[in-house]
Amino acid sequence: MYAAAHVHFINGLDNVVFDDFTRRLNAAGASKYIQSLKEMYVDFMVREPNVFTLDDPGKFLRLFNKDISKDRAHIDRELDDMAKQLLCLCVTLGENPLIRYHRPLDVPGTINRNIPWHLAKLVQNELDNFCKVNPEFPPPRDPPLPRGTLVILDRTIDPVAPFLHEFTYQAMLADLLQTEDTSAGIKYAYEYTQEDGTSKETEIVLNEQDTVFTSIRHMHIASTTEQLIDDFNKFVEENKGSSGGQSSVRSLNDMKNVIANLPQFQEMKTKFSAHMAIASDCMTEFTKQNLEAIGLIEQNMACNETPDGHAPKHLVDELIPILDDPYTSQMIKTRLIMLWISASETIDTEQLELLLAHARLDQEYKDAIDNLSLLGVQLSKSASRFGQKATKKERKKKDNIVNPNDVPFDLSRYVPVVKRVVEGHMTNTVDQSLFPLLRMPEPENQKTDASSSRKQHHQLRVYKTQWHKKSTGTTTSKPPSGPPVIIFVAGGITWSEARSAYELAASMDREVYIGSTHIISPDNFVRSLGNLDKPLPPAKSFVPHYDGASSQASSHSGNHGTAASRNKLLKKW
Repeated sequence: MYAAAHVHFINGLDNVVFDDFTRRLNAAGASKYIQSLKEMYVDFMVREPNVFTLDDPGKFLRLFNKDISKDRAHIDRELDDMAKQLLCLCVTLGENPLIRYHRPLDVPGTINRNIPWHLAKLVQNELDNFCKVNPEFPPPRDPPLPRGTLVILDRTIDPVAPFLHEFTYQAMLADLLQTEDTSAGIKYAYEYTQEDGTSKETEIVLNEQDTVFTSIRHMHIASTTEQLIDDFNKFVEENKGSSGGQSSVRSLNDMKNVIANLPQFQEMKTKFSAHMAIASDCMTEFTKQNLEAIGLIEQNMACNETPDGHAPKHLVDELIPILDDPYTSQMIKTRLIMLWISASETIDTEQLELLLAHARLDQEYKDAIDNLSLLGVQLSKSASRFGQKATKKERKKKDNIVNPNDVPFDLSRYVPVVKRVVEGHMTNTVDQSLFPLLRMPEPENQKTDASSSRKQHHQLRVYKTQWHKKSTGTTTSKPPSGPPVIIFVAGGITWSEARSAYELAASMDREVYIGSTHIISPDNFVRSLGNLDKPLPPAKSFVPHYDGASSQASSHSGNHGTAASRNKLLKKW
């Protein structure tokens, strides 16, 4: 049917699997038709310029499930898969990073799976094996920079962030609106006003091609509406001759009326119309769900501080009227109780029973609350100070060096633990006992000797698929002030944590990438927690599991004879 074939693997092949694959090709007489065979090392998803995922939401259940998580062999298989995917990320970025990981303190009565430590060792092994086969890796940087760092954490690092209502644009629409998370971007259906005044529903996909979205996604919703109005007025002013002399708008309703009279600017009309609808829908839900009052209580619990700097004294009394309110959804009640548990240093069982009595939750929500202990919430207490709001003195000092959009509102005071940990790493103030390096960096003279020895070898594989360096046709930006930082959180990241990568990159003038098994929304996270004590659903497999080489000796990637013959074949193909 075909004259030849080009075979590309998204990940690296195990030597045993590669040998068996070659044997089968030769036995079938098909090897002569293989024109090229490449390992691409692209087994991950790029969500945004600074954000990646392993595209595996089920990993959370398989890592933290009540019964299966006790099976060490099961956990090792899951971590091994992640390690191979993280190797792909490092290869794509051209980095052989140092690895820093979270080593939580052992607290009686909690579960300590040591996921970051086990994963760190597996990733280091993958990197070491790759560098043996590819002596010229990593490629030199111009200008030269020290080795980057991969910071490995898991979802237990911050049990607070997933339950908070976020009021930045991207996080808010993902939390409050009925969106669909697709590989192309965030899909949302909205109504817009046509030229004849009638309404029509349409869909938009929010991604990097939408310049309006990328300019406002990390803004607080209050700033978002102001920015949309300013940008729209600027657009109308620049096209005054073609826009019929429209005057400036002052509100989203004004924008709605003016947009209907601009049929000639279809592309920009669609974008502004969509984001106007999204911002309006977000504010409608904000009012409908009483989030001004709820958000303030959430922030007081998460920060253990009121906006004026005092410790909150009557949190339970403030929660009870909200839990009693029949218009407060069971999901919001559950999030509030789970946030109260996660943020409290000690849990008064009588107070918890009181909150649950007022909330009157269905069993599925009670299960989610019970399963919070499966995350080993106490494990994060030792690191919680990294997520607390800065003192007044620290805030005053930081005003000169931190983006003013970082924490500008009373409803957005909490800073994720992930951000504080990485900030500590970048400023050399991180607690080395809690976040140690897996392997200390080599002395400079050894690194020089190693780099010179690399030049004596030929490059064996192709690994320069670098999404982060894709040309945009603009002028070259200045080089970063330090080595890159890659953050990986096993078990999911929130949109607030994803935003942290951009904030750190801007404030520290560094390349900062953040990723996880998947991106979580608060409601989906609660549902996932509720399933942690349930049997796992059967895995969906599109390709039968490969077991053709399972009986062979574990010669794996350490067999130098196998690796040598493999490299010859790769060169040939």
